Amino acid sequence: MDEHHSKKRKKSYDNKQRSGPEFETNDSNKHSRGDRDRDRDEYKPKGPSLQQLQHAAQLAYQFPVPKEGRKWTVSIAIPGSILDGSLTVELKTYLVGQIARACVMFNVDEIVIYNESAKGLQKENLGKDDYLPKSDPNLFMGRVLQYLETPLYLRKLLFPMHRDLKFAGLLNPLDPPHHVHLDERSLFREGVVVRPRDKKYSIVNCGMRKEVLIDRLVPTGSRVTIRIHGADREKKKLDKNAKTQAAIAAMEASLTEDKAELQKYFMGTVVSPKTPREETGYYWGYQVRLADAISKVFTESPFPNGYDLTIGTSDKGTPISSEVTSSVPHFSHALIVFGGANGIETAVEADEDLKCGPEETKDMFDFWLNTCPSQGSRIIRTEEALLVTMATLQGTFASQGH
Repeated sequence: MDEHHSKKRKKSYDNKQRSGPEFETNDSNKHSRGDRDRDRDEYKPKGPSLQQLQHAAQLAYQFPVPKEGRKWTVSIAIPGSILDGSLTVELKTYLVGQIARACVMFNVDEIVIYNESAKGLQKENLGKDDYLPKSDPNLFMGRVLQYLETPLYLRKLLFPMHRDLKFAGLLNPLDPPHHVHLDERSLFREGVVVRPRDKKYSIVNCGMRKEVLIDRLVPTGSRVTIRIHGADREKKKLDKNAKTQAAIAAMEASLTEDKAELQKYFMGTVVSPKTPREETGYYWGYQVRLADAISKVFTESPFPNGYDLTIGTSDKGTPISSEVTSSVPHFSHALIVFGGANGIETAVEADEDLKCGPEETKDMFDFWLNTCPSQGSRIIRTEEALLVTMATLQGTFASQGH
């Protein structure tokens, strides 16, 4: 047996260009192991350098720079009852996550959750157990939407039940730029007030290497939008507004006696959450509002003059077309209302404050649209209708908003 194997002829290839495994013909053609390794390393592709990886990361997280500020807003209204079809808390959470992602992608500024049954909301438990499986679906949706919109570095501060949320691992973080540079002079951040100072100022945690001293006394635990000043003094990132400069100067003057104390903080001023959007055009996340009935969606608007453009969505509406979108007027605050499994008519019929029947629902809106005509599915889910509608109307909003 051993003699047979020793006399067995070794395989070889006469054509050296031929692909396949290399076989040694005799000892004279043998290469040392070191020579083979060196030849292999010579043709081995090299991985990207650290500089290339850093550049790729910068491109991946680079936000498009808006050309100007944006005064107009887009709101959507959606019933919490769409969660009733989800059998587990994980499925409910995933569905809310889909809605939140869609709203961020299309720059939605306000999400109104209305009670389709018009029986009121269990607001006595608001903020306590509204994230549990048996809680009111409207409150559940509102709480998860708020949680998702909160920057990661603030979630443990703003949501005491953060560690108890079984669904937290199911949620993909949203990308509203609550921490991006907006121009050469300032830096906006979202923060939480952690304690007062000198009964005139407050200290804010903005998830930075230093806390921020702000120009006024704000209740502890409040979420605020801050314009940071002097975080990068070598780049002269200072606001040129006279009132802002005076406020910063006053805070610095109060700390001049203790230079070590002055070095502990960044300086900042409190601004409205809409300031980044209005001044620079950057999307700054959405606000969440709860409505006891569909009529409250309109009557409890946060805007002084309400919504000047209202759109209802239904498979019975006018099919969307270029003629329809070209007739949309200029607006300041647009509202798009979505219905549940049985449409907006169900909410209208249940609302006793409305003086119209389900057949007159379309008269409540400026436009009554079918944004997915010739649909192949018998039913389009609400989260699907949201994506289709916002994608269809995005260009119209951008051109007609003012």
